[in-house]
Amino acid sequence: MSNKQTKPKIYQANTGLKQKIGSGPMNPELIKRGQQAIDENKIDFTPLGMELLEKLDNALTSIETNETTISLDDQKQSLTRPVMELKANAAFFNYALIGNLANIMLSFLETIKELDKDAISIVRAHHGTLNSIIQKKMVGDGGEHGAVFMEELQGACNRYYKKRKK
Repeated sequence: MSNKQTKPKIYQANTGLKQKIGSGPMNPELIKRGQQAIDENKIDFTPLGMELLEKLDNALTSIETNETTISLDDQKQSLTRPVMELKANAAFFNYALIGNLANIMLSFLETIKELDKDAISIVRAHHGTLNSIIQKKMVGDGGEHGAVFMEELQGACNRYYKKRKK
């Protein structure tokens, strides 16, 4: 939330979640305190971010060196999992750019039909970009550079899709 007082946004839980935690109104003060904790978070994202990037790197290396006998779906899942975790955690640590780039990558991984050399190259470049963002502590949306990173990643994905349509 911004500095101005705004009412917390409340999302309705799905049935499965309600069964796990119960139902009924949640104290708005608890929601407000939770949002404040997110807004004022000063914990360094670097260790977690680097751990998740290492998982992505390991999955990429395994696929690149053909050290895996798992199915294509499992290979894609091994790449998707750390990207999804990066996306989920980045916003909490004020790394919106990482979340935005991870979102583009998740869409790419969900739509490709094979993990060929070009697809792996795009994921590898994504890994390198996220590594640089974390190392340089580019918090927020990355400003002008962030917009360029997002355009370039989306452009690479679009070129891949176009090349595969032929």
